[in-house]
Amino acid sequence: MLPKTIGPLVFLLLLFLAHPLPAKTLTYANPLHFGTNTGREDHDELRDPCIIQEGGTYYLVFTMWPFTDSSAKDPSKPDMNSSPGIRLYSSKDLTHWTPGPWLVKSSTLPEASPYKHRFWAPEIHKIGGKFYLVFTTDNWTKPEYNATGHFGYHAFIGVADKMTGPYQHISYMPDSACDTTIFGDDDGRVYAYMPFGDLFVQELDLSRLSEGKVGYKTPRRKIVSDDFADIHQPSPKYLEGPWAMKVGKRYLLFYAENYADGYWTGVAYADNPLGPWRKDPRGRVFWGGHLAVFDGPDGRPWFSYRGEKVPATRGLLCVDPFEVSADGLVQCPDPSTTPMTVPVASAKATKKRRP
Repeated sequence: MLPKTIGPLVFLLLLFLAHPLPAKTLTYANPLHFGTNTGREDHDELRDPCIIQEGGTYYLVFTMWPFTDSSAKDPSKPDMNSSPGIRLYSSKDLTHWTPGPWLVKSSTLPEASPYKHRFWAPEIHKIGGKFYLVFTTDNWTKPEYNATGHFGYHAFIGVADKMTGPYQHISYMPDSACDTTIFGDDDGRVYAYMPFGDLFVQELDLSRLSEGKVGYKTPRRKIVSDDFADIHQPSPKYLEGPWAMKVGKRYLLFYAENYADGYWTGVAYADNPLGPWRKDPRGRVFWGGHLAVFDGPDGRPWFSYRGEKVPATRGLLCVDPFEVSADGLVQCPDPSTTPMTVPVASAKATKKRRP
């Protein structure tokens, strides 16, 4: 005979199986509003948003207002009228964002720091258990304070043991471009993708980053042209904002396309990080600005991007999921502008579905 306690337990188990707990869901609505808390004024508008998910928390960095360059420098204004730096934000639900530490802040840097102003297109990448911060910067105080001896677009990279920093050994990436991004492959190799109107790639050497030195293992190679005649599509003014990722054995390279009606996203495909790369024949696959890709709550890859399609989202933080079909092509929905609800995948399921 079964113990008397078994009966109630069996009953509860049967009751649970007949009426399981509802699946957990997450609801979001673009644009995701928040004040950027610069210490001067709060602005929802941003550029180049990059979300990365780590340990069930979403982290965000972005180009912070004012979006100025050295031609607009003004010594009478805070930070010479530059963006104040790079601040890390965090969220558990993609809707409520909490300001965190300043990863780089202009006002705390020495006058002669070569990464004192601008702070465009910051990104964080987790590679080999380390976190790498990449951003475009220069120093507007004196040309000679810059790594190249003049104002301009200079990419820098730093490394940390934790997402929240501190980021150390922040060093110049020689001959780099605005919006330079990096990608770490499964074999430990790291690549830099740089937009100079067209897109270029080089294998990166970070072995001496602790000494403040960054090098390259391969020469610069042009991989994607801003001339779209090869796919019989209208050509953009130029390409910028690349983002590389791997799905299975295939590599994807997203990039921002500048058209008269705003920023669109295109994508190219390759079997090797160095190429050859083949453009998606559709040309424009998603109507959204300079984007990044992160692991979404439902286990799919998601875009973080600057809204472009409608006035209600233009210039503001937006997110949406996308798919990669069985034949390796990116499938994107229209940018969402109404509340969207998605199931929340378990950490185990997310890890299993991740490419």
